[in-house]
Amino acid sequence: WKEHCFALNAEGIVDKAVDLKYVGGVTGGNRHPSEFLCLLLKMLQIQPEKSIVLEFILNDDYKYVRVLGATYLRLTGNAIEIFQYLEPLLNDLRKIRYKNVEAKFEIKHVDEIVDNLLIGENAFDIMLPRIPLRWHLELAGKLQPRKSALEEMDLFDDEEDQKGGKKEEFLDLKTKEGDKAQIGWKEGKDEGTEKARDKEDKDKDDEDGAENEKTRKDKGSKDSDDDDDDEEEDDDEDDRDDRDRSRRRRRRRDDSRSRSRSRDRRRKDRRDRDRDRRDRRRRRNRSDSRDRRRRRR
Repeated sequence: WKEHCFALNAEGIVDKAVDLKYVGGVTGGNRHPSEFLCLLLKMLQIQPEKSIVLEFILNDDYKYVRVLGATYLRLTGNAIEIFQYLEPLLNDLRKIRYKNVEAKFEIKHVDEIVDNLLIGENAFDIMLPRIPLRWHLELAGKLQPRKSALEEMDLFDDEEDQKGGKKEEFLDLKTKEGDKAQIGWKEGKDEGTEKARDKEDKDKDDEDGAENEKTRKDKGSKDSDDDDDDEEEDDDEDDRDDRDRSRRRRRRRDDSRSRSRSRDRRRKDRRDRDRDRRDRRRRRNRSDSRDRRRRRR
């Protein structure tokens, strides 16, 4: 920072950004800032023009320059500009080196970092400014619905659907009025096979119904036995609770009686002490009065 970024301007930042070999925030035990973070701080200080930042983002030759410009735009741009210029970078799948907090290198991708800039709360140990959600901007009419790159790909090739010059059969979703949707073949059905399959399904349903009825009866008898056992257990528990309550009641009564006896005993002792104190004081006063009368004589 002091040696290379002290007197940098907008043109010098481009040369330094081209020399970047990795991205990252603060690393190591003493939280040493990375070169990427120093250049980002210098850009925030000199505030380059928007055209320069867009050139950073649109640069296809240097991936670290692109990430630097995208991070600066995420910190300083408005929500519409951020989604407009950063979403196309989700198609950039190139690998980049990332230096984590433990000063160890990891392999990440440009689209991974851009996705974190769009929906994450922090990046490179920096808290990102809050921006509105994309669907809020779509409802306000400020952004068009996003189109994924997968929509432009032809996932169904006619040549793959051809085998030996004959087109294979595909599953067709058929719906009947009042029935659920069923999956069937477009062509090549056998009525005899369908009837045999329906008969087998009906026999299987009858067997399942008989088994369910038997299981229900066994379960009902078992539940009745369990209910009787539960009632007996409840009666025993009620008797135990009554005995416990009566025992606690007697204990509280005995405690209250003992407390009242001790209280009466303390009151009586206090009255006796007060009486003795008054008697001593009275005798002392009487003796003092006799002494005074003798002296007077």
